[in-house]
Amino acid sequence: MNPEPSLRSSTRLALAVGVSLALTCAVLAIFSADFWGALAQFFIAPFSNRYFFGNFLADAVPLTIAGLGVLIAFRSKNFNLGGEGQLYSGALVAGILALRLGSGTNPLALWIMVSIAGALVGAFIAAISGALKAYRGVSEMISSFLLSAIVMNVIDFFITGPLQDPASNFQTTRQIAARLLLPKILAPSKLDVSAFLALALVVGIAVAAERTRFGFELKICGENEEFARYCGIPFTRYSIGAMAISGGLYGLAGALLVIGSQGRVMRGFSSGIGWSAISVALLAQGSELGIVPAALFVAFLGSGSNQVMIGSGIPSEIISILQAVTLFFITAQALPRFRRRRNA
Repeated sequence: MNPEPSLRSSTRLALAVGVSLALTCAVLAIFSADFWGALAQFFIAPFSNRYFFGNFLADAVPLTIAGLGVLIAFRSKNFNLGGEGQLYSGALVAGILALRLGSGTNPLALWIMVSIAGALVGAFIAAISGALKAYRGVSEMISSFLLSAIVMNVIDFFITGPLQDPASNFQTTRQIAARLLLPKILAPSKLDVSAFLALALVVGIAVAAERTRFGFELKICGENEEFARYCGIPFTRYSIGAMAISGGLYGLAGALLVIGSQGRVMRGFSSGIGWSAISVALLAQGSELGIVPAALFVAFLGSGSNQVMIGSGIPSEIISILQAVTLFFITAQALPRFRRRRNA
């Protein structure tokens, strides 16, 4: 391995992060009446007390799980753009199942069933895109994005129609019984025990990538399709399987949100998690263990921005533009690397 390209890549990433943070300071200086106060709200408030810190960590959990899904798709030379729909569908199935089973169900059994159901539906949707690419040559980026758009509109119909909570003024399903929700950590924040599952998944997938035949062959398929086929590796199976695993992790993230911090399925609750997960995977630069700091950084950007919006009165549109431009600077340096690998 040549360490020089890795060093240059790390330098570019550090430069992108530095430029992003400098841009943040510039925006706060222009639009806030109290620059130093806004700066403290952005950089310090997320760590200022138990509640804010717990919420910051909670925001990183679905990003970690979904970011792993994106990374696995990358490994197979796929780009999964349907994460929003896969996460949303996993959340809806989890919510329906939790409500149908009722409060008399054993909580541990429900958590397991709901998590598996959410992962399976997300895997099924993503596998469709993988199969279309493998057998019909349809770009998985286009098909996953379009499938996601369809799925999200169908789910919105159910949330605002047959599954709408008649006792609520919001567009949401009924509330899941409190005893069936995941136990909290750092109460009164929304952080729950799914954080431990996210860390376990990071370690497990990292070990599988380095120590198992599946991980080795998946890496070969992503690096060189022709060589993989020459070695007798079933490239089509790995390509579809990687997309299914990617969608499954998205679906799992959605299910855990519903039985965790959300407690119900609200219309549009995912708030761009599917897209942010792509930024997390690009920031991680192909490393499973790098997913954790990448997810924490992206969650920090969101948490700090929200603190500034609430405390300094900066319009939400400016905050959205700030987040988008910041993530653009950070992830743009990784995209050429992925394109070279994809076209290899």
